Amino acid sequence: MFTTSHLRKSISSVPLSRLSSQLSQLSFPNSHPTQRNMSILPSRHSPIRLVFDFDGTITTTDTLAPLSRIGYNHASQQSPPRALPPWSDIVSAYLSDYEKHAAAYAPTSENRTTLAEEAAWLNSLAPIERASAQRAIEAGIWDGVTREEIEAAARREMREGNVRLRRGCTELIQWAVSLSEQQEKSDKGIEVSVLSVNWSRHWIWSVLKIGLGSGMHGEAATELLKKVPIFANELPSIAALPASGIAGATTELRTSGDKLRRMQQQSSGQVSGKNPPFVVYLGDSATDLECLAEADLGVCVRDEKMGTSQKELATTLERLDIDVQWIGEEKNHIGEDRKTVVWARDFEEVKSWLVKYPQK
Repeated sequence: MFTTSHLRKSISSVPLSRLSSQLSQLSFPNSHPTQRNMSILPSRHSPIRLVFDFDGTITTTDTLAPLSRIGYNHASQQSPPRALPPWSDIVSAYLSDYEKHAAAYAPTSENRTTLAEEAAWLNSLAPIERASAQRAIEAGIWDGVTREEIEAAARREMREGNVRLRRGCTELIQWAVSLSEQQEKSDKGIEVSVLSVNWSRHWIWSVLKIGLGSGMHGEAATELLKKVPIFANELPSIAALPASGIAGATTELRTSGDKLRRMQQQSSGQVSGKNPPFVVYLGDSATDLECLAEADLGVCVRDEKMGTSQKELATTLERLDIDVQWIGEEKNHIGEDRKTVVWARDFEEVKSWLVKYPQK
């Protein structure tokens, strides 16, 4: 089952000015993080667990519009064409519920000054997300969509430049997986996973396969992704099919708290007797807040000109008095006993940190 936390992230985050531009792209024929104070420098004996958000983090922009086009294109190609309600109807109903909830919720955003208060607000959105998900299911937006259609759409959208991987993504994932394979039997190495509120796990896999495969031969990208578990929602028509062999699991993720609980479950599965992993979480929006705060190192992805979701997250972190410095300013934060949230422009900067500091 899919979720509309992704809808909130991409369209209705608090600043509603993004709604019109997002819609113009569509052309259709209660667990809280622990307040940690620890050095961000990992032990040389600890494995690193690298956890990626997908939309706006792995990709340079949100991918809701391209994913939505798949359902409408599929319906238009049926004989006779199957009529669907305008996507704007789904969005409008969601925004109406969201705005009513925000107006009645206390404390208001300017009066939320602790991580626990902000987490409570983010998780209070769960009933709204469920209701919106149900609307989309009942509307049949993606009814009958196949895996092959998703893969073909991912290939087309990436070829046309509508979906792009962030700079350094391919190199970072390839390097991390290669290192993990080399040190598979030791306590060292790097584990890589994707944790997303995106509507479709198969869409995430398809985008990664095509993006990573651009510099690889044959089925090398498919083999690489066997080492990259993906935890996300799935479209009903895809979820009903036999398992596809994608690493990870289909799981319902709607809110910041859902993502946090899934990340904590991954850590709780650590083998007894081994050093606990040093968790690095990479995200770009409010839906990532709790994971960023809970991770040993939270990395906010920020463009030179920050997008709406990035600005909202930056404003929230500032309001919560969480200091966020550039990951490259090593002397200002490496080894200090302080909260460990930083920002990076791309995955080249993240890889530079990972290559250099775990060896000290």
